[in-house]
Amino acid sequence: MKMKSTRKVAGSVLSIVCAVSLISGCSSGKTGEPTATVSPAESTKSGAESPTPAKLDPVNLTLYRVGTPQPDEKAVVDAMNKITKEKINTTITLNTIDWGNYDDKMKVIISAGEDWDLTYTASWTNNFYNNVAKGAFLPLDDLLNKYGTHIKETIPAQFFDGARVNGKLYGITSYQIMATMKGFSIKKDLADKYKLDKTKIKSLRDLEPYLENVKQNELGIVPTTSGAPVSTELLSRMDTGLMYDTVTGDTANPLVINVKNNDFKIKNLYELPETLELAKMNRDWYNKGYIRKDAATIKDYKAEQKTGKYGMFAAGAVKPGNEGDTKGWAGYEVTDVQFSPSYVSNTSLISSLTAINQNSKNPERAMMYLDLLFADKELYQLLCVGIEGKHYKKVDDRTIEALPNGGYNPGTDWEVGSQFNMFLRPGQPKDVWEQTNKVNKEAIVSPLIGFVLNRDPIKTEMAQIDAIIKQYNSVTNSLLNFGTAEPEKVIAEINDKLKKAGLDKVTAEAQKQLDEWRKVNKK
Repeated sequence: MKMKSTRKVAGSVLSIVCAVSLISGCSSGKTGEPTATVSPAESTKSGAESPTPAKLDPVNLTLYRVGTPQPDEKAVVDAMNKITKEKINTTITLNTIDWGNYDDKMKVIISAGEDWDLTYTASWTNNFYNNVAKGAFLPLDDLLNKYGTHIKETIPAQFFDGARVNGKLYGITSYQIMATMKGFSIKKDLADKYKLDKTKIKSLRDLEPYLENVKQNELGIVPTTSGAPVSTELLSRMDTGLMYDTVTGDTANPLVINVKNNDFKIKNLYELPETLELAKMNRDWYNKGYIRKDAATIKDYKAEQKTGKYGMFAAGAVKPGNEGDTKGWAGYEVTDVQFSPSYVSNTSLISSLTAINQNSKNPERAMMYLDLLFADKELYQLLCVGIEGKHYKKVDDRTIEALPNGGYNPGTDWEVGSQFNMFLRPGQPKDVWEQTNKVNKEAIVSPLIGFVLNRDPIKTEMAQIDAIIKQYNSVTNSLLNFGTAEPEKVIAEINDKLKKAGLDKVTAEAQKQLDEWRKVNKK
């Protein structure tokens, strides 16, 4: 197995991986308690100051985010507006759209030219690269330099690279774990009841005895919300030794390379035997009754997971502290099983971004608001967990617990701002950020880091391909993930449509760009 290229890339982005730590420098092996760290809000005594509120006209910003709409959201926004009004003479109107509808609704909102200022965007919803190609998002370099002092002092410069297209920055990343780690969160009371030994779970199929026990013995409990996501994220698994990365930033897009081969040859995800194998397993789980029959109709999976009526669900990130974090928003304990290796990719760098509308009437104020989320812990914590005493209580000076029926517990700390400014949840280790730093340092680094496909020569074909993938294999309605159709038939249909949409032309153009990028960057 040739790893020269991967090591080379790993070395070139070592500063990215090391800089995640807020506690120690890259060369120092020492870490301290998080309470002793200098937070972004405390480390910004120098640098450009934001204009004083007295010099700013009053502005209201319209924001869109993905998540479960919260009953008491208005009270939280009112509390936030007291801070933003005082600091930057700005108020916000927050619109939360549920997970299953967010992508479609944002397409309509953006296409219709509606009035908005800030939106959540990523590789997996409200697709970042597609929106940049459409001209929906504003270039941010000048705004960041002028109004983003705290953002720049918090986030290592290289973290912005994934959100650059043709050299221009179009999104502000949240600051959290850098590595991608995929697996399942399993309901702990049931895992204990059926003596699930995580040390013996080496493959996805090893979960089947547990799923069968839940099906046979747990009335009202569905074994799993879905199968394994059919994408590069769970085709890359420790048990198989496989490692794929996407060329486009969309983990379900057909253009992928095999990282372990290091040959940089672009393949079609839907022609890989491993893809069919994974889809067949999901179909088998569906036929055995492990997956809810109408799973593809569910629009808000976060709300479903909160019900506690599932034996397990696919975890967005099996990261340090995730079990405690999940208990905080779901209300019950889980135990995580990791299947993918910890790795860093372009997708990691665009997994959670905020963009500004190209037609925003107040782009300067929008950047000031984003910067304030990094600078003001109280504002960030309000957005994430609500009001103390009403929505959560403090267990100690660093740990909080959501109040039952509090009315605000979105569980989306990772969407914006710096997650290093967040409280701990019960069950999260006190050294969670040191653990996070360790994971990032030891993660496999994709050789595609820094490569951004220029879609202009193939934008028509790419739009058609994106539509096909959305039809068959999107996050919320995937025929392959939920096992609701015969995988051989579905994959054959996908490949037939991809070919007719111009996949061969797209692959050739992408390969040409990738080869040129390698030469320039000596990969």
